[in-house]
Amino acid sequence: MLIFRSFWFLIALIALTACVAVAPEASPAITTGAALTEAVPEATMPAALADTLGNLTYAGIFPDRPVTLTHGYYDYGDSGIGRSFVRFVDRLIVRGDLNSDGAEDAVVLLEDNTGGTAHFLYAAAVLDARGNPTPTEAVMVGDRVGVKSLVIDESQVVVDIVAQGPGDAACCASWNVRKRFALEGGRLVERSSNELSKISLHDLDGTRWRLVDLKANQEPALPDTEITMQVADGQISGFAGCNDYDSTVASQEGSAQSFIVGSIVITKSLCPAPAANQEASYLARLGRAVAWSYDAGYLAITYATGDGAFAKMVFAPYPVGATLRSKKE
Repeated sequence: MLIFRSFWFLIALIALTACVAVAPEASPAITTGAALTEAVPEATMPAALADTLGNLTYAGIFPDRPVTLTHGYYDYGDSGIGRSFVRFVDRLIVRGDLNSDGAEDAVVLLEDNTGGTAHFLYAAAVLDARGNPTPTEAVMVGDRVGVKSLVIDESQVVVDIVAQGPGDAACCASWNVRKRFALEGGRLVERSSNELSKISLHDLDGTRWRLVDLKANQEPALPDTEITMQVADGQISGFAGCNDYDSTVASQEGSAQSFIVGSIVITKSLCPAPAANQEASYLARLGRAVAWSYDAGYLAITYATGDGAFAKMVFAPYPVGATLRSKKE
C-alpha cells in the first residue's frame, strides 16, 4: 500500500479562523408525477433550455432596473475591489408546473457578485419555460449562502441552504436552513424559513460524489475517467482514476466546515500517464484539503495550493442507485 500524509492542520486552522467559508448537482432526473420535483444537473439539462434561461431579462435584483443576461452574465461595473456581475447558475435548475396551467415552468438561481464580500443569491420563476418563457420578479434567498438542494414540492419551491442563524456573523454561515417559496401575485414569495440544525461534517455522511473539476472551472476532470468519493462516519473512500483509496476525515473543533484528511492509503495498480498524473494530482490536493461547502447542489472541497493560496475541487452527486466504480472493474 502507498500512503500519502497530510500535514496541513495549521494552515487549515488559520484559513478557517479567517472565515474561509467557501460556498455541490442534484438528482439526475425529474421524477415525473411525484410530489417532489428535483433539480436537474447541467449534464442532463437540455442545452437549449439552459441557453434560453441564461439569456432572459430578470427584474427584482436592482430596484431601479432589470437585468438582461447575455450568455448567463450581466456585468455592471467595477467596485474598485473586483468585477461586479450577475450570474445565472446554470447547473441547478428545477422544472415543474408552479401555477397549475399545464405548462412546464422553471425556477432559476441568480447570483449577484458585488465585487466585495457580499454575494447575494436570488431565485426567480420562469413561467412556460419551453413555450413563451416569462420570468417573474426575483426574490432574495440570502447573502453568502451555500445551496444544498432546490426542489419543487407540489406548488412550493423548497431551497435547502447553509445560511446565517443565531450567533453567526455575515461572513460565516453555520446553520442548515430550509426556505419555502410560493408563486403569489406573479412572483415568488417567501412563505417560511426554518433553522433545521447547526451544520456538521456528519451532514455529508452517506453522500457519494464524482469529481468534475480539480480547480473550480479551470481543470476539468479528464474525459473517459472517473474519480469518486464517498463519505461515511469519519471515513472517505473512492476510486482515484486508477486505484482505490481510503482515509479518515475530521473537522477542527469550532469549525464545522473544516475538512481535514488523514493518511491516504491506496492500492498499487499501474495505468497510463494521463490518468496516473491526474490521480496523483487529485490525491495530493485531497491531502491538503481544509474545508467543505455546498455550491449550487455540488460539493466543493477547498485545499491549500502550496503557495499560500487556496483553490477548490468540485464534485457532482453520484447518480442515485449507481454502483461506485473501483479498480476491480
